[in-house]
Amino acid sequence: MAIGLVKTVQMETTHSVATKDPIKVSIHDDAELSEELAEHVIEEEYYIDPQDESALTRKLDTRLLPMLAFMYFLSALDRSNIGNAYTSGMKEDLRLTSHQYSNAVSVFYSTYLAAELPAVWLLKIAKPRYYMSILVFCWSVITLSSGFVKSYHSLLATRILLGTFEGGFFPAMTLLITMMYKPKEQAKRIAFFFGSSALSGAFGGLIATGLASVNNAGGLEGWRWLYIIEGLISVCASFWLFFGLPDNLDKMKFLNERELSLMQIREKQRIQYMGADPAFSWGQVWLAFKDFKTYFAFVIQFCQDIILYGFSTFLTAILKLGLGYSSREAQYMSVPVYILAAIVFMVSAYVSDRLQVRGPVFFCYNILGATGYIILLAVDNNAVKYFACYLITFSLYTGTGLNITWLTNNVAPHYKRATALGLNQTLGNLSGAIVGQVYTKSPYVFGNSFSLGCIVLSNILTAVQIAWLVKLNKDKAAILAGTKKDTKKERIGDEALDFKYCL
Repeated sequence: MAIGLVKTVQMETTHSVATKDPIKVSIHDDAELSEELAEHVIEEEYYIDPQDESALTRKLDTRLLPMLAFMYFLSALDRSNIGNAYTSGMKEDLRLTSHQYSNAVSVFYSTYLAAELPAVWLLKIAKPRYYMSILVFCWSVITLSSGFVKSYHSLLATRILLGTFEGGFFPAMTLLITMMYKPKEQAKRIAFFFGSSALSGAFGGLIATGLASVNNAGGLEGWRWLYIIEGLISVCASFWLFFGLPDNLDKMKFLNERELSLMQIREKQRIQYMGADPAFSWGQVWLAFKDFKTYFAFVIQFCQDIILYGFSTFLTAILKLGLGYSSREAQYMSVPVYILAAIVFMVSAYVSDRLQVRGPVFFCYNILGATGYIILLAVDNNAVKYFACYLITFSLYTGTGLNITWLTNNVAPHYKRATALGLNQTLGNLSGAIVGQVYTKSPYVFGNSFSLGCIVLSNILTAVQIAWLVKLNKDKAAILAGTKKDTKKERIGDEALDFKYCL
């Protein structure tokens, strides 16, 4: 005798959009539901009222995003303030040559890169608040110590240590977002982080401008106070992170029982994306290495990061040494450039989430960025060159942030995505070491030309990947429709037939 299961399914009637009529369906072991009816069963079992879900994500946003964004703000500030320090007196006090300054920029990434892949593997094992707050505390102490360096070699030592602890933070933070939010919710959240990074550039310029007036206070030069004050702020912030970040994402204390149950339902809704088995799997790691999306993503990331690190690290030097402005002018003129960069990325992320596309958005923005570099290279008028800096901001954070979201949306399950993300950040951030070697001499013609070439290559790869993802989606649809034979023996994660790739 067949054993049956009776389940009530809410299906929308054709007579009224507002009315849902319950239909009882018997599911037997020798009978199958139609595809449409099966979808309704799943939707009913894991249904969340949109208003409840919106309230839940707002609460997560309120409690976690400002804290994480502030940490990334500090990370970007502590990492890139060498540019402000260099134009505020460090060059003369430490007797740095242009080549030595470039080396100090590059050496940071030797340890920064090495820390990224282990970080995404460790996040599931270590408690987030301990792991991430320790990283912040350690890099904060090193930043503070940078205010007391006496030579080129001691500067190199602090940069190496800074990279060791900063390297794991952003990949871990990004993976944390993918563990709490659905794919369609992620671009705006990651944009929030990159927006804070852009603001760090603006505030770095403001702080450097202000500290120029307190030169030799307490027997220390202004650029030293830049490191000391930023380091002290970061130390205090690490305690905020320690007490604010939850031990366990499944049992966040600031959520009530109803909200925790909604989080569990959201987890079930994302089971294909997250992966049913939370245990570490070398098989999933190997899947990431075999996936073409991993390689497209990190080459695009490398190109976009060349633009980001080259421009953000050398902007004040470009304004001072390339365009002829004074140190103070270069500092405060960089502020509105970074503010525009933050606004541009927040808008692009909103558009990207609204349209549920990633590649086409930063492809279009890169055209404006390329125009900016062409003007910077081809025009002699300094005012026009300064305008070109604003055009470059359209590529500055948009491509970097949306490419990460594009990758995390299209790779599953968890450890495949974690590995792809770690590789993306490790190999993409190799660009940070490269920019110090291509931006070596003002007016930085070679560096800006190299960045322009990277924008062009990024857009070529983006267009190719979009076309390839369209083909994969069509192939899956054809297999489901029965018009094409499925040649794969096993389909898990993003290779499942009902997983649709985001363009």
